[in-house]
Amino acid sequence: MTMSSTRYIISEAILANADERAVLRSEKPPRVPTGLNSPLRQAQAGKTEELSVAKSWLEFAKMQALGNDFVVVSESDLERAGAGGLYSQSADDRLAEIARALCNRHFGIGADGLIVVRDPDRQDCQLGWIYVNSDGSPSAMCGNGLRCVALWAVERGIVNKESFKIATEIGPVAIAFQDRDQITVDLGEPVLDSVSIPVAGPPRKRVLRESVVVEGMTLAITCVSMGNPHCVVFNAHVDPEEYLHLAPLIQSLDIFPEGINVEFALTDSADHAKVFVWERGCGPTLACASGAAAVLVAGVLEGALARRARIELPGGMLNLDWSEADQHVRLTGPAREIYRGTVDLAYVLSEAKER
Repeated sequence: MTMSSTRYIISEAILANADERAVLRSEKPPRVPTGLNSPLRQAQAGKTEELSVAKSWLEFAKMQALGNDFVVVSESDLERAGAGGLYSQSADDRLAEIARALCNRHFGIGADGLIVVRDPDRQDCQLGWIYVNSDGSPSAMCGNGLRCVALWAVERGIVNKESFKIATEIGPVAIAFQDRDQITVDLGEPVLDSVSIPVAGPPRKRVLRESVVVEGMTLAITCVSMGNPHCVVFNAHVDPEEYLHLAPLIQSLDIFPEGINVEFALTDSADHAKVFVWERGCGPTLACASGAAAVLVAGVLEGALARRARIELPGGMLNLDWSEADQHVRLTGPAREIYRGTVDLAYVLSEAKER
């Protein structure tokens, strides 16, 4: 399988409906937000008056890492735009509704997920975040999203160090920032036991090359959690065109009680694999960094990959290393800011409720 053919398959699935018609202000927008509480809210001093004309305007950045795209906002701007008072349900439900509306590629901004940058809830971190998939489901980990958060914070002067930590649901994640092409994320140790991933059935230390049957086809799967669950299939004897059909069927198997991300991987050497990704909560995407990490770990366990390898996704390449010293998986890759803008949050939410 060539990556050009894989890109075509993914592009057909994702980009055919990618008419991103964000409802933007016609006048020149105010400066893009730079943060939350100290030192972040300090960088936003004076913005309240600028936004007083339309209190539901939300400032955002559209960002991508290897084509995995995100709407990035600060928590304080979300509150200022009225997110805190729009609905009476819980904060998680509000964020889910906001994510679905903003990530809609026809009636919102369009993205694979929503990132809310916030103050950290622990003293050893400089930033915090919340990540929500485009379907409104939460996710504890997104390696591509974390690189985007790192770039967002560095370019706005919120962090000025080459290394810092982001507080996540699964703990602090260390970032090493060299430039926008070389951002390293420490994803920590992979989780391999079936109960923690989770995969149903009797408890076992590893889910390694177990057989599943999908539409009469037997596939060998290896499962890994990198803060979110992954099911990896190596060198399956199926046409790449079948990935789009098989992945959601695998994802919906009863053995995955919380759903799962699915990766089909083809290896041509011990240090290189080409990967197709079907993300839980998104469907096919151009890249999934935690999925790339899961492929590396699964490849090492299956004897298909070395501990240091290049994982090629339809959107580009990631360099990964599974350290023998501390068992942490670290990945390095780029991130980009595509554009900045403002969107009428109240309007986008009302459009979403009508559909």
